[in-house]
Amino acid sequence: MKIVYEYSHLGAKEILQVNHNHILKEIHKTIASVCNVEKTKISKEKTMTGRLLYNPSEMNKMLKNEFNKRNFFEIKDKYDIKIANYDKIIKNSFKQIDFVKEKFLLRYNLVNMPLCFMI
Repeated sequence: MKIVYEYSHLGAKEILQVNHNHILKEIHKTIASVCNVEKTKISKEKTMTGRLLYNPSEMNKMLKNEFNKRNFFEIKDKYDIKIANYDKIIKNSFKQIDFVKEKFLLRYNLVNMPLCFMI
């Protein structure tokens, strides 16, 4: 698997390159280690009916497995939101970080096959 786009939030990638290059290299090696991704999903879209596509859920499992092998872990915090002067409570809201190692948070998105990382 390869990275097609990286978004460096507030210059985080540049900070990693200068001060924590080992983490950035580990992220790139981990992504590159996900190989033999096959097209197993059959499209139901009107314009591509029957066409074989990459299966995002399988790719997520493969990525998660590889990152977990390297001691990256997921954070998912659940909480209720209370708004001042409003009676309703928004229950079971959550924030999620895909992978964390040391003090670095990593989010990714699989959109129409590109692998996009936010560091």
